[in-house]
Amino acid sequence: MAVAALSLNSILASPAQINPQVKTDTQPVVPQGAQDAQKTAKSAQTDTITISAQALKMADDKGAVAKEEAKKADAQRALLLAGDKSDAAKKATQYNAVKAYAAVSAGR
Repeated sequence: MAVAALSLNSILASPAQINPQVKTDTQPVVPQGAQDAQKTAKSAQTDTITISAQALKMADDKGAVAKEEAKKADAQRALLLAGDKSDAAKKATQYNAVKAYAAVSAGR
């Protein structure tokens, strides 16, 4: 009976690689260096997401709605400021009219 010599390749190889007729219940042996490389590759992977065209459109629509609301708010502020200026001018005119009437009345 002849015994095959052991080599580095035969030690690192799985039984199925040495004798294809052998069936094993164990998982294939992966060298530690390969396992470390797989862990590094898995940790280097990043999560990716896919955004549909509809989702992009909805996000853009929300941005457009927000811009439109900001424009409306700015317009309302401008109207309030114009109203305040108009009220101030009206009060000044009334004050001047009362003052002028008092001056005319005092001169009689």
